[in-house]
Amino acid sequence: MHIPSQDEQCLYLNIYKPDLSTNHSSLPVFVYIHGGAHNHGCSSIGVPYLYNGTNIITHSPPDQPVIVITINYRLGVLADMFLEELIEEDPQWPTAGNYMYLDMLSALRWIQKNIGDYGGDSGNVRLFGQSAGGLSVVDLGAVRGSSDLYLTAISESGLGSPGSISSYYSARNALEYSNSLVKRINCTNEDKKKLLECLRNASFHSLLHVYTDRYTRPIIDHYLFPLYPPDAIREHKYNNINLIMGHNDFEQPMCLEHPQMNSTQAFTEIVNVVGSKWAPIIANYYNLTNCSSDVNANTSRCCNIVRLILMDKTFECDIRRIFDGFHENSKNELYSYHLNCYPQCPLVSPPGVCRHSSEVPFVFGTVSDGDSQIVSNCTWDNQTRQFSNEIIAQWIHIATTGQPLSQWSVYDPKTPEYFSITPDHDFVSQTWNRNCSLFDQIERDSLSQFLNEKY
Repeated sequence: MHIPSQDEQCLYLNIYKPDLSTNHSSLPVFVYIHGGAHNHGCSSIGVPYLYNGTNIITHSPPDQPVIVITINYRLGVLADMFLEELIEEDPQWPTAGNYMYLDMLSALRWIQKNIGDYGGDSGNVRLFGQSAGGLSVVDLGAVRGSSDLYLTAISESGLGSPGSISSYYSARNALEYSNSLVKRINCTNEDKKKLLECLRNASFHSLLHVYTDRYTRPIIDHYLFPLYPPDAIREHKYNNINLIMGHNDFEQPMCLEHPQMNSTQAFTEIVNVVGSKWAPIIANYYNLTNCSSDVNANTSRCCNIVRLILMDKTFECDIRRIFDGFHENSKNELYSYHLNCYPQCPLVSPPGVCRHSSEVPFVFGTVSDGDSQIVSNCTWDNQTRQFSNEIIAQWIHIATTGQPLSQWSVYDPKTPEYFSITPDHDFVSQTWNRNCSLFDQIERDSLSQFLNEKY
């Protein structure tokens, strides 16, 4: 990603306010949380800036002005340190790790206190986020101290998935890793105060070096983040909000990356995702052993079947798991969407494929992406701009009212539907016909193992 500059003192937010000719007060507030696996990214990536609230405001319906806010938060090793010494340092707030969520809470509290000075309504704050930001806006509903800070959340392609326990670390796992990091940076000391002084005096480059390639994940720590979101929902310990969750149709474009994939390669890919115990069961369930490497095979093509498996595991079934738990215990409204797009400008690889993050330029109305290094010479045609404007209209209506426009169906587990968002068809509801029973079984098995890691 192109990021102009980075600094540990990153806790800034950016406020975009409509320039209105008439007097408006108490505008809705739409807060964006960026993605990047909780270890990279910021609110100012891309040239021009991708997350530009000015563009949303410019292309929003004129009768629905909103304030748009984008925030930063700590990432990677600066978000992930989990030590007993940190927990014991402040008995009034005995927490460590999950610093990205602490920062998000700080931003939301700042907004509650100050947004009135900018004409915003602190009682009408809605969240949206993509990828790790999409995970975050769902997780925040189960985080201590987050209630009453916002009303609605839109999760765009939440990764890791908030309905899968594999997206989180147990406290024991986090403690063991952070202790190993302390040893590698040579800060081991029986004096707890001196240990923390050593860590705080270490250079960022040293911390980053010893952190290596660890995937930054939220920690179920039994205090700040006490419960896995589906458990929090079932136990009535999740925030009282409306929730919108969805994803792009080709998040993992397997047939572009592995066009000649055969059944052996397909099986290996599945083993890498779910492990050797479940891979044979999944291969049999999806008829993967009889798949074809022929590029003209269509539905029986190996790479396409693998794509569907990954979509079911990573998005479809996790969303269903969250929604089904929510629906049993709440009267709040739940909505889901599938989005397809054909990005051509700026030039992206591969062009025309709506993969992970492809929707972000359309949501922000910005002819840019996270990898843009220079201002692009191309512009959207009228059809593309209209497609983006229609998405913005939906998102702004959610920001204003907590609900999408009337075409969307509220989720009902008896007749589940999602909203199809495409540039070449009308935005319409479709039947949600994926079978999640197998992945629900895998999740139960994974959850049982996770609970054995309690700290």
